[in-house]
Amino acid sequence: MQVSVQGVSAGRPTMSTQSTSTFDGVADWTARKDAGRKLLAPVRCLAFWSAVVLPFVLVPMMVSGLAGESLPLFAALVVANLAGAVLGRNYNRD
Repeated sequence: MQVSVQGVSAGRPTMSTQSTSTFDGVADWTARKDAGRKLLAPVRCLAFWSAVVLPFVLVPMMVSGLAGESLPLFAALVVANLAGAVLGRNYNRD
């Protein structure tokens, strides 16, 4: 005759792999948030420094008149500068 009680089967305790703790969900969320920050760090760095360097290219283009001759290139550089300023705004703010 085999007696089964909740948590005990045939005299051996059973183990559960599911946790009902809310701390596990918080720990998972925190780990994902930290991983996301680490992955975004190089992107923010590149964006920040491109926003710093691109004006040194854009201003001479405007002064020399090259901006009018190659308008699509100039417009792309302005958009890249703005994107760099937005994406890199939180760079190194830890």
